[in-house]
Amino acid sequence: MGDTSQTIVVAGGSLAGHTVVTELERRGFAGRIVWVRGQEGTAPYSRPALSKELIQGKVTAETIRLPVQRPYGPRTRIMDGAVCARLDPHADRVLVTRASREERISFDALFVCTGTNARVPRAFAGLPGVHSLRTLADAERIKERLAVRPRTVVVGAGLVGSEMAASLRSCELPVELIVQGQLPMEAVFGAELGRFCLEQHHANGVTTRLGTTVTALSSAGPRGPVTLTYDDGRESTADMVVLGLGAVTSCDWLDGCGLDLSDGLGCDETLRTVRPNILAAGDVANWRHPLFGHRMRVEHWSNASAQARHAVESWLAGQEDRRPPAFADVPYFWSDQYGLKYQMVGHARGHDEVHVEEAGAGGYPFVTYLREGRIVAAAGVNAPRAVMRMKARIQAELAEAPSAGGSSAGDPSAGAPPAGETTSEEVYAR
Repeated sequence: MGDTSQTIVVAGGSLAGHTVVTELERRGFAGRIVWVRGQEGTAPYSRPALSKELIQGKVTAETIRLPVQRPYGPRTRIMDGAVCARLDPHADRVLVTRASREERISFDALFVCTGTNARVPRAFAGLPGVHSLRTLADAERIKERLAVRPRTVVVGAGLVGSEMAASLRSCELPVELIVQGQLPMEAVFGAELGRFCLEQHHANGVTTRLGTTVTALSSAGPRGPVTLTYDDGRESTADMVVLGLGAVTSCDWLDGCGLDLSDGLGCDETLRTVRPNILAAGDVANWRHPLFGHRMRVEHWSNASAQARHAVESWLAGQEDRRPPAFADVPYFWSDQYGLKYQMVGHARGHDEVHVEEAGAGGYPFVTYLREGRIVAAAGVNAPRAVMRMKARIQAELAEAPSAGGSSAGDPSAGAPPAGETTSEEVYAR
């Protein structure tokens, strides 16, 4: 499949990049693949495990490596410890840097799968005892500190912050959770499940500060305490601070190339950018969902693999003079905390009605989110069947909506949200 003279560059070494490469290999791409896997210098691994099983000691760095179904072909070049540093604005060529060396690589197609980096305020960066969690190395540094049983403050109560608080409590460590709003995970699930999440933190021994922002951090040294200053003027100390302040997209290297970088990398419904041989997948991709009728970025594991496979299909369709299909998967994610599984399907942004009931053996809350009478999302705790049954219903109801459909191919700005509106599902304290 494909021309042996073609070169595809895949930028990014996490799940989306891994899936693009394996999908190209599976479909028999005959050309050359250059996989620029990033600065981590490690094979791809499961990121969801970092804040849960790895911190809890249930898995190791080796056991969370992503499986390779077959050996990479001889025409696949893997570049570890390397990054795409610049895209030529006038040609199909990227500058790849590794250590002190530079290489310019021309391509026939570029798949941007560079994802996100942890959001760390500049004033907090590099402070001893202050950690963010995005990479395997981040998780291993935090895990090393657990041996001295540190009193830990987790700043930010989104998915990562809440998962970290739960994991540290499972290790029987003292934990305080700083919540910028009034409820943990409220930006993701809303108030109904946010209240339930808060109750679970308290029931498991986590102390919380609600409606609070950390304005300053100072450290006494590698083993000394970290002092936290809050917006009400109060202070506290901790042996370790973990930041769960969300993520920023990793696409600065695309500046000045005529691409839409307003929130990630702007794509049309097929995941192609305004330069049709440049496609995006995973956390970095900002595309107009044809069913929900607006643009979104989805920073979840299942989305990364699904988008990567779809991006490959979109590119192949263009090669074969077929109309590229729209990416219309209904988003899905999960979170494990205190032995409970939170799950959500759909996209709740813009909902105007909420229904709360009970589902599953434990009688835990099950929430449906509606917009103009149609279900756009559903979430529940320990209710996998109820949640997953909603996926097909959401897809069917949105497909019948008057606003569904309508191609924006070739126009990545179509359906853009108002200026300043966050489109990512992963929203944390800033």
